[in-house]
Amino acid sequence: MSSLKTGILSASVDADGNLTLINTRTNRLLLRSVSPYFLRPSLDGSPVEIHLTDIKSEGDKITLSYEGAAVDDFVVEIQAIPGEEALDFKGTFRSVTESQINALEIFASGTQVNFNEAINFRNRHYTHRTWPELILGGKGFETNTYSTDWQFAPHPSAILFKADKEGLFLGTLDLPRSFGLYLSIADYRVKHCYLDYGTLPNGQKLVAGEEFQSPTIRVFYRDDIGEYEAYTDFGRMLVENGKIPNPAKKKREGWWTEPLYCTWIDQCFGSHTKMLDDLQAQASSEELISAVSFVNEKLIHRAVAEIEKEGYPIRTILLDDGWQISRGQWEPHPKRFPDLRKLVDELHSKGYKVVVWWNWAEIMPDAQVDPSHLMAGGQLNRHNARVRDYSSPLTQEEYLKPLFHKLFSSDPECYNLDGVKTDFLADKVHPDMPLHDASWRGEENYFFHVTRLFYTELKKHKPDGIHIGCAGNYWLAEYVDINRTYDVSSSDWREHEERARMLMATTPGCPVAYDFHNHLEKMDGWFESAKQLGASVEIGNVLWFKRDRFSEAEHTSADYRAVLHQGLKK
Repeated sequence: MSSLKTGILSASVDADGNLTLINTRTNRLLLRSVSPYFLRPSLDGSPVEIHLTDIKSEGDKITLSYEGAAVDDFVVEIQAIPGEEALDFKGTFRSVTESQINALEIFASGTQVNFNEAINFRNRHYTHRTWPELILGGKGFETNTYSTDWQFAPHPSAILFKADKEGLFLGTLDLPRSFGLYLSIADYRVKHCYLDYGTLPNGQKLVAGEEFQSPTIRVFYRDDIGEYEAYTDFGRMLVENGKIPNPAKKKREGWWTEPLYCTWIDQCFGSHTKMLDDLQAQASSEELISAVSFVNEKLIHRAVAEIEKEGYPIRTILLDDGWQISRGQWEPHPKRFPDLRKLVDELHSKGYKVVVWWNWAEIMPDAQVDPSHLMAGGQLNRHNARVRDYSSPLTQEEYLKPLFHKLFSSDPECYNLDGVKTDFLADKVHPDMPLHDASWRGEENYFFHVTRLFYTELKKHKPDGIHIGCAGNYWLAEYVDINRTYDVSSSDWREHEERARMLMATTPGCPVAYDFHNHLEKMDGWFESAKQLGASVEIGNVLWFKRDRFSEAEHTSADYRAVLHQGLKK
């Protein structure tokens, strides 16, 4: 028997290679494997056939060695982390032949998990709970961290098991090149728990004889912790291990956390557009054409005049979807914004910052795009859309860098804008879409590289420029200046509050802004909640409003303006 102990967490591996985790204070079982296999890969569509050959225990580390026909030098290390009540699992192997990895099984089928529920931060509409109910007993559940719900992408590859105040957290301590963590449990036993690298034939290519290193899987235990505290604690570990930058060292501009005005709700209400709740529907629906085409210079001038007349403390104007020719063709619409630089100069002269809605992933069918900048020469993704390949130096040099120079430089021929709001990003990175640079492969990995790339270009031209994001992900924290709580269609301000807590827990140090509250109903509660949480607010409508979701849009009235005044005063 080999044993490790860190705080009240004890891990033991028996002679057969089975792992047991217990709370030594209460002697309560936390997790027990019924297999000696950890971090076992699936190569070329099948789990590798291996057998355990050796177990070594030295100091704070247990090493398991395996043999198999398809792999050489397969070793898994389980290391105790002093002071953290944590274990790190790390695996390495060499593929005997040229192959591809399709999955990495963290814990084998049958592993016993002695907790009541699993927490997987996902966003849903119509409820303030930021995770679905995932019960380990009975028929159990199936869940994953791949961003198919279209919001707060990409989700971190992390899961929390809970029983009352006890928590066992599992997350990747290294930036993974996979496409989500997949977990299924029934009757308190694992059915599967793996990182997805793409099903055959779309897995990650491996060179014969080259070492594959798994991401380090951090497992830590606390016997008195809440959901948000557990995810926050993991972020602290990432910072202390040098995996992500220390957020305390980032310079933040004061205007980033001031109230801003975004045109979107005025676009919807002013055009009497039916507002769609589901983000995937928003991304592809023709319902929003009237709202998109409603924004123009006249609307901006009207909104600014209203802000100044009322004396609202707003200094940032955000032009939302419609300022551009098309999603993917990020040039000012010639009819709606015939002279964007003149408009920006006018707003700057009045003391405003000007930000635009932008999306690196969306390309509409009518957008004119250079095919040499596209993934696989224009191969359509699973949503039947084209996608730019930002891993290609050609796309970077011929497209992104010139675009950001045009948008943010103060040069005479440029627009001198002050930042971007990113949106509609989830479910955009798929294993079957080949990249020019394979080192960018993986959902979180690709988002990291793309976000760092465009953020760096933004700062070159506008050092105080802002990226308004919507990503609850540790790896992106350095490159998001403020996170918004995303679309809430109802007047339930608790949706904003709990989403804000989720974003704070998963994006260390990044301030949060409450996204639009669309109705007069309960707007005072929305303002008060933001104040209590220390979040800023984004105002989506100063020209039109609705009293509740069933009322018709009308021009702003005295009672609506009074609530705005009172809330913004806070």
